[in-house]
Amino acid sequence: MLQAYIWDLDGTLLDSYGSIVSSLVAVAREAGAEDAYDDIMKAVKLGAVSYYLRDLAARSGREYARLYERYREVSHGRQEEISLIPGAARTLEGLMRAGACHFVYTHRGSSAGPVLDRLGLTGYFREIVTARAGFRPKPSGEGAAYLIRKYGLEKDRTAYVGDRALDVLCAKDAGIRAVLYCPEDSCVKPAGNEDLVIGRLEDLLNREV
Repeated sequence: MLQAYIWDLDGTLLDSYGSIVSSLVAVAREAGAEDAYDDIMKAVKLGAVSYYLRDLAARSGREYARLYERYREVSHGRQEEISLIPGAARTLEGLMRAGACHFVYTHRGSSAGPVLDRLGLTGYFREIVTARAGFRPKPSGEGAAYLIRKYGLEKDRTAYVGDRALDVLCAKDAGIRAVLYCPEDSCVKPAGNEDLVIGRLEDLLNREV
């Protein structure tokens, strides 16, 4: 049985892509770009918010730092739109009752704590590592490696769970197991380097990685 799960947040435990993409649409419009919602969604899921904003900066002539700050301002006003991925709380509870412990490693910044508090998930995690910790972003496994060292986790009994290729690569870089959460409507497709692919979070309650 696995000893520990390190979780991504957006798109994995948090149903937040609607809020994220709507915020990026607004920022793109301000920068003079007419990028379609579905195209931005695909860019974020196949890459990252930062990747999309860097591309937008190159196309619009705007500074990346200003675009990112504007995105943070807009998305902050949409935090209440974020809800839980179906089965998130039940899965965390079930795995904890089976003896596992939980951590978070996310690119989300200072908003992570308040969102998790509002949704009642904070108590499940021994530590929540956000972008504010300053680790190299995924696909680097630096943030996950920090948790492994700090808590003496056994690598072959620890998994990183996320919904994007970046998350799988993060797990591999840290030397731990990679679980790809890949619901039917996801544009992300398994690449073959995952240790487990699941369509529902609850699948973790019945399957070993």
